[in-house]
Parts: sequence; structure tokens; C-alpha cells
Amino acid sequence: MKIRRLKIYQQLIIVLIVAVLLPLCITTLIVTNVNQHAVRAELRYSAKMTSDSVYQRFRKTIDEKRLLLLFVAKSINYIKSEGKIESFLRDVSQEAGNITSLELIDSDNNISKDNANNYFKDKEVEIFYDSSENSILMYAKLNDGRFLRKKIDIDSLNEELFKYLVNDKRQVYILDSTNKIIMAYNRDYKLFKGLLPDMPTNYSTEEPLIFGKVKNLPNVYLKMKEPDWSIVVVTPKSLISYGIIDARFKIITAIVVAAAAIIAVGILYSVSLNINIRQLFKAISAMAAGNYRRKARLIKDFFTPYEFAYLVEEFNLMAEKIDRSYKELQKANDELSRLDRMKSNLIDTVSHEFRTPLTGIRGHVSRLLRKDTNIDEETRIKSLKVIKQQAERINRLVDDLLVVPEIESEFLRVFPVDINIADIIEDCILSLQQKQSRQINFDINPDFPTVYADSDRFVQVVMNLLDNAIKYSPENSIISIKTEQEGDFACIRIRNEADYIPEDKLESLFDKFARLDGDLTHTKKGTGLGLFIVRGLIQAMGGEVSLYSDDGFEVRFTVPLAK
Repeated sequence: MKIRRLKIYQQLIIVLIVAVLLPLCITTLIVTNVNQHAVRAELRYSAKMTSDSVYQRFRKTIDEKRLLLLFVAKSINYIKSEGKIESFLRDVSQEAGNITSLELIDSDNNISKDNANNYFKDKEVEIFYDSSENSILMYAKLNDGRFLRKKIDIDSLNEELFKYLVNDKRQVYILDSTNKIIMAYNRDYKLFKGLLPDMPTNYSTEEPLIFGKVKNLPNVYLKMKEPDWSIVVVTPKSLISYGIIDARFKIITAIVVAAAAIIAVGILYSVSLNINIRQLFKAISAMAAGNYRRKARLIKDFFTPYEFAYLVEEFNLMAEKIDRSYKELQKANDELSRLDRMKSNLIDTVSHEFRTPLTGIRGHVSRLLRKDTNIDEETRIKSLKVIKQQAERINRLVDDLLVVPEIESEFLRVFPVDINIADIIEDCILSLQQKQSRQINFDINPDFPTVYADSDRFVQVVMNLLDNAIKYSPENSIISIKTEQEGDFACIRIRNEADYIPEDKLESLFDKFARLDGDLTHTKKGTGLGLFIVRGLIQAMGGEVSLYSDDGFEVRFTVPLAK
């Protein structure tokens, strides 16, 4: 979609309207929204803090009284005289606060010997609320089957529990399992009755939960684990009035921001126009100096005039056409240079690789065709073997050259079968052992399992790796081949003596025509395709190949075992 650019005077009118009205409207909306969310967040946080504070104080008070009851119950188990027990209980009642009575009973309405088995399973003290006497009853079972009952006065406990809530306008209720009020702070029965239908039913114990129909009046519900009671914190409407002062401050701030926005818009317009003009001048100067890539960097904002945008667009279009023509010419020259280098390198490499075996073949054929010399059977067979070896070398080179495009195009086909790698590796060693001075040691378990691979491709991999090991190792050195089983794969390791190769250069050896600069490698001719072909063939057969250079040079590759 093409943007219609306005003229300068049209933009000035729009800027004045937008700079005055739009910032004020946006600022008003932001102030209202921010104030509402801030007050709501503060009310939620403080309500949760209140519920948690009440819960912690209630939990501490109940735990103290539970421990006292357990202490008294365990002490009574060691007192034999009933008179001393009564005297002991009177002394404890007088010393402890909020205790209406502390007495021994056989049973009451809450607990008896018959239903005692239903209680005291995983706790030593049972807690009940007695609405008739407005008290909390705590029971502990004695060794003789009786019960020690402690009555705690609700009014005294209520005063102790909420004495720290100073000037808090919230209402706090402690409810039993049937939502009956046990204790309350700032009690309002009418408001509480209206909250009962909104009480949450899906909750986690000891985790405060926000509930209520009005978001700005958050209420908190906290379910206790023991006893099975709950704490409800109710937020009254009077608490949200304090946010008015903050709202006024934000409105004043919004007006100031709007005024500052008007000034900022004017400055931005001037700066934008000045920058665009300077960019156009720089682009013109660069093109005059022959830099066709440099374009006028137009700042495309609302302040950019139509006339200026059109001028810069046409200038950049002209520069782009000139630069495109220049790049195409340069790219064509680079491509021609690259093709020329590749042609020279390929011709040189292939001619050398073919010339060596062809020279050997020609020499032995000439020797066999000579009629002025009698050649015994042993010499003739030896010459024929050399001719065969050199012909196989040429065949391997042709195979390598033909497999490269297949690997690059990812259309390499393999035909895996169950093969015995011991026989294949030994044949490869025999074909290479006679024409070099290295010692090749092959170590394999006689019971080594067969592998699932393409026989011809596997031979091509081994021959390439052994040829590299022979080519890039010192004379009379040792080349070792070891095999081992790694899960569902056979791992073959070929190691030869060589100079250390940095780890960051090992991976680059898998690239086409890759060669390292060194005293040994720069004197050896080769296509540079060996490891590239090896990795392509191994991956096509479902294996992996990796290089290591620590004490020598080692190639490790894996192929799947036969199932």
C-alpha cells in the first residue's frame, strides 16, 4: 500500500492537532488505568498480608496452647494421686491466660471412649468449637483412657489475636468448617452474609485466595489445615478512597507531559527534516566519488514531506540500478576467475593422479612386449599384478570422481547387505601393502559380528582412508587398524603417525579439495576429496565419522551391525 505524503503546511496543522489533543487524551486514559491497577494491586497485597499475619498469630497461639495441654497431659500420667492432679490443674489454669477450665473427663458431647478411635490417629490433640459456651475445646488422651479437656475463652483469644490490627478498616473473620463465625474483627454481619455465596470451594490449604465480584474490592480466603477453619479478610469500599489523591497527582503529571510532548514534537520535526537533507547531500557526494552503493538514508516517519520522500526515492532507485549493473559485472568476472582456477586445479590434479599409474602400466606392458628379452613366468606374473594394481588405482580414482556429484546432490544410493569387514579390510591391506614401506597392523576379534553396509562403498571408504594414512605418514612408520563394538554399531579406528593438527582445523578436512600446509602434506599430490567422500559414504550407510589428532592422527567411523 502506497503512503500518500502530505505537504509541509498540511503536516504542520496535523502536528498541532495531534500534539495537543492526542497526548492529553492518552495521558488521561493512562492515568485512570494506572491509578486503578495500582490501588487494586495494593489492596490485594495488603489483604493477603493481613490474612497471613492473622493466620501466623493464630497458628502460634494455638500451638502454644496445644503444647501446654500435651505437657500437662504427659505430666498427669506420672502423678498417681487424684488430689495432686486436681491441685496441679488449678495451678496451671491460674498461670495460663485465656483458659476457662482445665479438667479431666471420661467423655462429653464431642469425644468419648467409644469414638476416641476416630480421633488421635495422626495427632495428639483434637480441637473443637463450642458455640453454646463461646469457647474452643482442646482434648488430649491420657494413658488411663480419660481425656484432659481445656476450655479457651473466645473473647479473650479474639482480643489477643486482633490487638495488632491498629486502624485497619478491613473486616477479619475466623470461621469453622460450616462457615460459622468463631472470631471477628470489625464485624459486619450484613456484609458477611452477602459474601457467603462467593466463598471459594476449590482451594489449597494455607494459601491465600483472592475472591469477590468487584475487582477493586479484593477479599481473601485462607483455609487452615488444622483445625479445619478458615480466615476471611473483607475489603470495605472506604479503603479505595485514598487513591483519589494519587489520581489527582497523575492528572497534573499528564498535563505536564502533554505540554512537553508539544515541544518535543516540534523539535523532532525540525531534527528529522535536517537529518534527511544532510543524508541526501552525503549520498550525492558519495556517488560523485564513485561509491554507487551509498544510498540516501531517509528517515521515513510521519514528518517526512511528500516532495522530499519522492526526491530521495528516485535518487535511490537510480543508485540501485547503477550499483546492480556494477555488481553483476563484478560477479561475472569473479565467476570466470573461479572457474578458471577450478579448471586448472582439476586438470593438474587429475592428470597427475592418472599419469602415475598409467606410467607404471605402460612400463610393464612395454616390458612384456619386448621380444629381445626372455621373461620368465615369475617376472611376467609380477608385471601383470602391477598392471592390475595400477588399473585398480585408476578405477578407484574414477569412482571417487563419479561419487562426488552424487554426494553433493544428496542422491547417493547404497545397497547394504551383511558383510564380513575382516575379509574386506585384509584384502584392502594386501592391495596396498606391496607398494609402500609402512607396516599395517590389523586387530580384530575372530568372533566380530557382521555389519550391514554396502560392500563396494565400504571398500571405497577403507581404501581412501588407508591411502591417506600411507600418503601422510613417515616412511617405515606403523599404521594400526582396530575394531570394536559400540552398541548397535561397529567402530573402526585407523591411526597413523602424523604431526599435530589443531582441533579447529580438523573439521575443515572434510571439505572438498581440503589440504593442510605442512612439510609432509604440501609435497603430496592428491585430489583433496578423500575425507569428503568418506564422510558422504559413511553417512549414507547410517554411520558417523570423526577425526582426532593427539598422539598421531586417527579416523574413527561407525557402520551399523547386522540385525
